Amino acid sequence: MRPFSRQLFAITFAALLFGVASPSFAQTKQPNIIYLLVDNWGWGDISVQGSTVPTPIIDAFAAEGTRFLNFNIENQCTPTRSAIHTGRLPIRSGTQKVAAPGEPDGLAPWEYTIAELLSDAGYKTALFGKWHIGSQIGRHPSDQGYDEWWGINEGSNAAAYTSTPEFDPKVAATPHFWEGKKGAPSYETELYDIPGKTTFDQKITDRAVDYIQHNANGDDPFYLYVGFTQFHPPWVVHPDFDGVSGAGYYSDIKYEVDHNIGRILQTLEAVNATDDTIVILTGDNGPGTLPQGLGYATGEVGGSTGPWRGALSTGFEGGMRTPGMIRWPGQVQAGVVTNEIISVLDIYPTLATLVGEAGRIPTDRPIDGIDQSAFILGEQEVSNREHIVTFVGDDVFAVKWRDLKVHFFTAEASFSEIKKHTFPQVYNIKEDPSEQFELWGNEGFAHAWVMTPVTGILTNLAKSMAAFPNIQPGQDFDGYD
Repeated sequence: MRPFSRQLFAITFAALLFGVASPSFAQTKQPNIIYLLVDNWGWGDISVQGSTVPTPIIDAFAAEGTRFLNFNIENQCTPTRSAIHTGRLPIRSGTQKVAAPGEPDGLAPWEYTIAELLSDAGYKTALFGKWHIGSQIGRHPSDQGYDEWWGINEGSNAAAYTSTPEFDPKVAATPHFWEGKKGAPSYETELYDIPGKTTFDQKITDRAVDYIQHNANGDDPFYLYVGFTQFHPPWVVHPDFDGVSGAGYYSDIKYEVDHNIGRILQTLEAVNATDDTIVILTGDNGPGTLPQGLGYATGEVGGSTGPWRGALSTGFEGGMRTPGMIRWPGQVQAGVVTNEIISVLDIYPTLATLVGEAGRIPTDRPIDGIDQSAFILGEQEVSNREHIVTFVGDDVFAVKWRDLKVHFFTAEASFSEIKKHTFPQVYNIKEDPSEQFELWGNEGFAHAWVMTPVTGILTNLAKSMAAFPNIQPGQDFDGYD
């Protein structure tokens, strides 16, 4: 029986109305939720989607639920994490790009995160790993709904700062791990450096395993957010996996990632919590490319985007699609593979609905995520979404509408120049996943009609942002009038 189904609601209502205890309600607990987020993960970095390096645990997990071939994230680490936590386009929250060290950053405390929503609904909450949507005290996970957290408050790359010969701690902060609990300021712990990152994901997993063991059979459900740092640079691999692939460290990291995810899933099984737990596994953006890289990311410094063009921060599909899957035994049908459009923005309202807490979603601000619970539960065959607006920084780079992708700006690689086009570029990403045959020009303006729905999408978004002005990065925002 699904949590808060119509039958259960009727039983509970009758019990409240007539003062009769309801055994069914007393024995029912909302599902636990685990979100596993892999850093800089290419669509083709799992073997079920083409990787030549095996990822058997992830493949098996995908087969136990729904695998999304068209799971869309935001353009960088910070925007995606913001979207997961708020269900709002990151540009609305001032989190549309990764802030450089010293720049204002982070979610305004006014934002109502998924962790706050679930905490208010009676969930225990914890975050282990990478946060990256608030580096300052007051904007840490324990300030935004998490009972406890341990990890880093900034980007994974900070581990390499102290290894540069020019680093001067008098002018730049030395990176550390952080720890905190709700109701108290977070505090720095040990140094976050190259050796620290080498064992970081194992320690993240250790803490996640321990948390599940101690909370799975409690009276309250839990929400556990696991922010891995693999495959983000600096590219290091745990000593247990160094050389295991025989193909270099990037391939070794695939073994490490698969193993760590397996440990978490095996722990759920060991404590008999698999059936009672929603597990979501996605990436935060596609793999990066070196400054001289063009087109696809390749080799040990990138990752595989599968058939898709582009990479991190390009706006092409290779940067915007990652592996995405969800498992909830008995509720989400096993073995489903779909090309329906899903956005990371949809996680927020969908989770709230799945656990019967949609009434807690704020109504005083725009929520860009769409409830996909009926689609995920198999109650309908199509997604409730047919478009994605892709921001890179402050600019709308592209709009995906159904199978057509319209680009206003393009960048071929993560570090390449940005091109603004006289006429929008249009591709059919179903027929042409590598976005090579441009339709607007090559077919003599025949596809110009697609600007009708795209213009409507952008016009409505502009009206919304006029009514609810975007929060600026680091702004101490306290609400709309």
